Amino acid sequence: MTYPDDPHVEELVQEARKVIAFEDDPHNAALQDNPESVKVSWGTWAAVFFLAISFGPPIGLGVVTYASVIFPITNALGDASAITWATGSWGLASAVSFGLTGPLSDVFGRRWPILIGQALAIVGCSVCAAAQNTNMLIAGQAANGFASGLIFIAYAGVPEMLPNKHRALGLGLLEAGIGIPWGIVAIILGNALYAHASWRWIFYISVIVEVVALVGTAFTYFPLPRPRGYYNKSRWEELKEIDFIGVSLFAAGLTTLLIGLTWGGSEDHSWKSASTIAPIIIGAAVIAATMFYEAYLAPNPIYSTSLFRNARGYSSLWVIVFVASMQGFPMASLIPRGYMDMFTTDPNKIGVYSLPLTITQSLTSVLGGVFAKKVGHIKWQLIFWLFLQAAFLSATAATVYPNNRDAFIWVPAFSTSLFPVIVLLAYAMASLHVPHSMLGLALGLLGTARGAGSSVGSAICYTVFNNRFEHYVGLEVVPVALRNGLNPADLPKIISGAITYNLDVPHSLDGINGITSAIKDLLREAVRSAYGHAFKMVFYVTIPFTVVALLCGFLAKDVTVYMTNHTQFRMSKSITTHHKEDDNGERGKEDSSAASARHVEQTGVEEISTVAPKALQ
Repeated sequence: MTYPDDPHVEELVQEARKVIAFEDDPHNAALQDNPESVKVSWGTWAAVFFLAISFGPPIGLGVVTYASVIFPITNALGDASAITWATGSWGLASAVSFGLTGPLSDVFGRRWPILIGQALAIVGCSVCAAAQNTNMLIAGQAANGFASGLIFIAYAGVPEMLPNKHRALGLGLLEAGIGIPWGIVAIILGNALYAHASWRWIFYISVIVEVVALVGTAFTYFPLPRPRGYYNKSRWEELKEIDFIGVSLFAAGLTTLLIGLTWGGSEDHSWKSASTIAPIIIGAAVIAATMFYEAYLAPNPIYSTSLFRNARGYSSLWVIVFVASMQGFPMASLIPRGYMDMFTTDPNKIGVYSLPLTITQSLTSVLGGVFAKKVGHIKWQLIFWLFLQAAFLSATAATVYPNNRDAFIWVPAFSTSLFPVIVLLAYAMASLHVPHSMLGLALGLLGTARGAGSSVGSAICYTVFNNRFEHYVGLEVVPVALRNGLNPADLPKIISGAITYNLDVPHSLDGINGITSAIKDLLREAVRSAYGHAFKMVFYVTIPFTVVALLCGFLAKDVTVYMTNHTQFRMSKSITTHHKEDDNGERGKEDSSAASARHVEQTGVEEISTVAPKALQ
């Protein structure tokens, strides 16, 4: 769309840019434009609701519930060795998507990326539901991951249309879309569907919910269409100015890096192999080249390096999200596996054992957002949760062995469950430190930290777990077998049979001379002891990273003073405010949310005229 050569249009364009420039100093805007009171309409809360439930299918169901039964699913599809990609494809695709769609939404708006993401999630869940082999499952999960990156633009969309004081609440509601009800019942639901219906129902339900979210979002969510204020340019002109070189380099580098990290430690790609080392080095080099290009060569850079130079307002928070994701996502599948490996194969019991974890995780995501403003001191809240996470991870490592069931059920519940509240506070803080014209980029790169952190964390945790189990299983099983008179020549068969016997696979130890029911039970306990050692080391490995995040929490700058009634850009007729009168008896300037666009682009002049606030002339 182009605009007529009209002085009035140009005047409106300049007014719009004046407002956007005002919002590019988020600290000043929060303090200078602070109405006495503010009321958010039901229409805005309805948009938040539909955005929130759209996270459930690709994440709450498609990651958390799916992860609880990933091992039997890959076995059923005939390729358990593909489990690394069956879990890692989502993280890889989402990490790339976050980094691409965030900055693009700053130019083209948030609405269409989110709607496209919801549609893609429907496709991805449909592919997973129809999967006949692990390759189809991996493809579907990759689609879900990319869709999640698109939908996560809501993490920029919700804060900008709510008053600053409600930003943590809004982000908490988005996290609740993952946790309620899906996160709470994930393990029970996953195991119940697997045992009594089909694991495919995880994705059938996902499709139904995402269709509702897509329709609801389409009818309620109309955000600012041009966050950077290019109202005097057509969409085609904006598209031609996109830094496609930077976007392509970043996507290629991140994809290559994460492929190496996902491969690392697998059966065919050891950490010392060229197939693992080469993509990691090449990917990191391409990302570094991208940042150099963006800083010094790009005519219209899409990735502003100024964000990461802001250590207290952004990069420290980026590290916190990355580290929290390293621990949060891998544990979603490892802890349920621990119940199965060390205590029971009964899916109903596994679901019950998971309740302390899933309930506390969902509660922290909601309550953390609800009480963030009421408690205040946002930075110190973040530090408090990071400290608790480090403390409970240490306690988990100390209590998980010798296979203390009650400790394994309860203690990780108070470490892993803190992931949502840590992430939402980091997002809320970052959103109040970065210029609005880079809000999508900033929160998109936090999403990249979330996706990349989950991939890196999964690679590290699964590698440590598998290596330590392989080390300890022989040390635990061999003495038991020899003490009970079994033939040393049968040890390889005894070890492999004991592992599958622990999972209640029939006939696992058949054909071994001298085996009895009592010896089988002793071998089962030996295998469970080896698993206990392996889990203990996994928790130990996560502690140093959590300490790094805690130190970054001390570095971050507090935002409590900026959590005012200021609203950046509202949807039409969604927020009303009341300002105190100034010393001359006149009303203060309109809240800058009057600068929002009509959000359904009609004519150029009409769109621009809704953007310009009369009080900022």
